[in-house]
Amino acid sequence: MLWAGLVASDCAAQLLFKSAALRLEAPRLDAGWVAMVAQSPRVWTAVACLMLTFGLWMQVLRRSRLSLAFPVTALTIVAVTIGSRIAFDEAIAPVNYAGIALIVAGVALLRPDREGLEERPSALR
Repeated sequence: MLWAGLVASDCAAQLLFKSAALRLEAPRLDAGWVAMVAQSPRVWTAVACLMLTFGLWMQVLRRSRLSLAFPVTALTIVAVTIGSRIAFDEAIAPVNYAGIALIVAGVALLRPDREGLEERPSALR
């Protein structure tokens, strides 16, 4: 459940940021633009999703080896690509489908530590 929540919340954040970017004026370096962004519900919802993602990531790291956990985050690339197709009607080229297949295959080849968390080095306690 943590993995699914992590990927879903990170994907939602990216899709919300894209949605906000499409509705906001073009970026410029002034206080007016920053104020406009600060008033965007989509931006704040995206930030909330990122905060949830961070909390879930901390829980994943407590339970998994980093060498396993980090590569699984690549599934966010898959989710965002599919989500952008659904939400924004963005095209997905055949090479992108191949990339998605390679990411999914790569993650599927990862093997979790069957004995749970390995003992942490004393320097990290």
